Amino acid sequence: MTAPPATTDAQIGRTVQQLREHLGITQSRLAEDMVAHGHAWHQQTVVKTEKGLRPLRLTEACDLATVLHVELDRLTGAGQMRPELLAVRGHLLRCEEAERTAEVARAAAAAARSSLRAAVKGTPEIPGDLKSRVDAVLTDP
Repeated sequence: MTAPPATTDAQIGRTVQQLREHLGITQSRLAEDMVAHGHAWHQQTVVKTEKGLRPLRLTEACDLATVLHVELDRLTGAGQMRPELLAVRGHLLRCEEAERTAEVARAAAAAARSSLRAAVKGTPEIPGDLKSRVDAVLTDP
């Protein structure tokens, strides 16, 4: 029985790059996501990893798989990486990111309306054109 071929750091790096590119994530963004998981990564860390110049620690590999939305064994190139599934993962990631951005925007808008209400209460006379804009913002959340 022959042993399976060894997975090299270069092979893993190519796979990481493929996954990152299919998801539409920049090297800087990948580094930021890894930092969010507790790793001291920078854009250059991603470059070195993708070129196979820097081996991954197991904890990094586990978190990298999470960030790239794949199973850990996919980083080694094991199994088939179906392009259509990578595309779905990329679209899903962008949708989830857009939802988070929209939630932050909704919270900011609610806070702005609240401060606008307070400002309006303390203002005795508001000109008609400004009042109509204020009313529109406060009645259309």
